[in-house]
Amino acid sequence: MFDWFEYFDLAKSLAQQNDEASQRSAVSRAYYAAFCNARNWLRREGLSIPKTGKAHEIVWNQYESSSERQHRLIAQYGKRLRRKRTEVDYDDEIRNLDYFVQDAMETASRLIVLLRSLSDFMSSPPTN
Repeated sequence: MFDWFEYFDLAKSLAQQNDEASQRSAVSRAYYAAFCNARNWLRREGLSIPKTGKAHEIVWNQYESSSERQHRLIAQYGKRLRRKRTEVDYDDEIRNLDYFVQDAMETASRLIVLLRSLSDFMSSPPTN
């Protein structure tokens, strides 16, 4: 099975490049590293997530509706990063691209840390 966190490693590398295409791609890859891990964690929890564009809204809304603070923070970062991903993928011009990419990568980094903690929890043996 593909390790979606590898997309974040690629994103960090792309973000260091000086060309706009690489920087835009960095934001997109960082988003998908987070989104796919968030989605897969929910699937392991038993939720059915469609393989359509609607999945993005469903995933982040599921975390947002949780009573757990960590999950709500995941939703907050996920939705913020999704907006940035949409901009880099569809907008012809992005003002202050360097700052935009830096902010997106910092948001993604925080989100990845939270998602990794969920993954670590899921891979830990149960305690009685």
